[in-house]
Amino acid sequence: MKMKPEHIKVDVSQQILHLYWPDSKVQALSHQVLREQCPCGFCRAKRLRQQEIIAAPDTTITAMFDQGYGAQICFSDGHDKGIFPWTYLYEIQQAEL
Repeated sequence: MKMKPEHIKVDVSQQILHLYWPDSKVQALSHQVLREQCPCGFCRAKRLRQQEIIAAPDTTITAMFDQGYGAQICFSDGHDKGIFPWTYLYEIQQAEL
């Protein structure tokens, strides 16, 4: 299976990222949860030090850029360092439709 969504919809008003995968899996991921699970080195280091990343409930995705193996996701709090590998996004469990 090709591990890249066939369709992506960023719903800023509802703060949900919809991912439609080739195997018919559909995900609805909150912008806040994505920000809190950012895989960048800075955020990963904080989690390794047992520091929780808490994003504001009104955090939104401001931009997404395809980087081939994943997506760079930019957030309204200014954080834009995280590239979320497609396999990482596929495995996030939250509000699957």
